[in-house]
Amino acid sequence: MNFKRHAQKLETFLNDEFAKNLPVVQLPNGTVVYNHFKVKKNKANVWALQKTNLASPIDVFNLKVCALLAAKFYEKNNINKLNEIKRLDQLYQQNLNDSIIFKHRFKTSKDAVRRDIALWRWELTHARAKDTKNKIANMFRLTF
Repeated sequence: MNFKRHAQKLETFLNDEFAKNLPVVQLPNGTVVYNHFKVKKNKANVWALQKTNLASPIDVFNLKVCALLAAKFYEKNNINKLNEIKRLDQLYQQNLNDSIIFKHRFKTSKDAVRRDIALWRWELTHARAKDTKNKIANMFRLTF
């Protein structure tokens, strides 16, 4: 399992949603503009949410979908939803990273007990990452 592949799947989902005439504009460099907000990748390779007229970011996210949801919630001053989407973004990233690590440990370990533990932990983190991804996708569908 690869983070880039899963991120690409979410980006594909996002692009499919954009095709349904969402109130956002995607620029050729990958930047997305929603009302007065801009979501673009920064030097740390994360998505920065910022106002179009300001240079400093409001917050940074691992997924573009989460940054767009945060822009919508920030616009409406819905701080509870903004914190929830930030938490989901971090939870997805943590579980995905752990999943990659445990899958690697499962493949490289020679001890049967360690392989079994790594497989069990990979299954848990993979399921959590998948569940979090579905929550984010459902929230995106409901919000936009």
